[in-house]
Amino acid sequence: MKQLALFLVLIFLSCSLPAQEIQKVAKAKTEVLADVPPDSVPKRWLIRGSGSIAFTQAAFSNWASGGQNSLGLTSYLNFKANYRKGKHVWANTVDLGYGFNLQGKGSTAVFNKTNDKIELTTAYGFELHKKWYLTLLANFRSQFASGYNYPDDSTVISKFLAPGYLVAGVGISYTPANWFYLYISPASGRFTFVNDSALSAAGAFGVEKGKKLRKEFGAYLRTDFNKDLAKNINLSTTLELFTDYFHNFGSIDVNWSFLLSMKVNKWLAASIQTQLIYDEDIMIQTDPTEPAGPRTQFKELFGIGLTYNLN
Repeated sequence: MKQLALFLVLIFLSCSLPAQEIQKVAKAKTEVLADVPPDSVPKRWLIRGSGSIAFTQAAFSNWASGGQNSLGLTSYLNFKANYRKGKHVWANTVDLGYGFNLQGKGSTAVFNKTNDKIELTTAYGFELHKKWYLTLLANFRSQFASGYNYPDDSTVISKFLAPGYLVAGVGISYTPANWFYLYISPASGRFTFVNDSALSAAGAFGVEKGKKLRKEFGAYLRTDFNKDLAKNINLSTTLELFTDYFHNFGSIDVNWSFLLSMKVNKWLAASIQTQLIYDEDIMIQTDPTEPAGPRTQFKELFGIGLTYNLN
């Protein structure tokens, strides 16, 4: 639960402090530049973000048809800060999520993690020709808390930096608008971390048994789309593709995330989140009578709750 508390603090700070500082800066600029035409002032920073916390609760007492008390939370933070000056651009994205469901009460209560995500991306680009950039990009993914193969809540199957993924490389990016980004790299390194002795000994997440790091080198593609489809409806989606030149070349690892946010008013919104992953190196056993193998992983979350948008 320490990781949950940390995540909620991050959401609060990201939603409140940046908004306060931006309002101060905007007010100061308005006073200093009151006599300057707006079009003559370049906008170097483009900052957008949204955060949400949704709670669910159910309670039963002498309920004839049956039921189980439960308490749940789903939260996410999606924040982008992009800088542009002359031929230089710098794009940064923070994508965090955490959710849980607590069923029952007292000593019989069962805790289930429903969402856990850390993803950080930074990219520097130098303009070569009309929205085409030579780009250095790095992307990191992991999670906050330990994961279990529920209903078995005693055997850890994942935790922070087990796995952890880092992709870094040089390539070409294309940005025709501030809501679309395409990056193609023929030379990217991908590193898979399993910083846990038991998981490392089992050869989890594609690392060799007893090792804590797997190194790959190959081609990487990433595309980002973040746009208001209509008033109070925003779509944010990211697709990542990677293939290793030296191990099973042509087999493509896929990571596709999707977030649709529908705002009801200033503080209330509904959101739909999905994530699809396919990785040839991750062995998943769905039937104990059959050997483990790569599987298409899919996650879907729906929530209605408090939200804050920073635009």
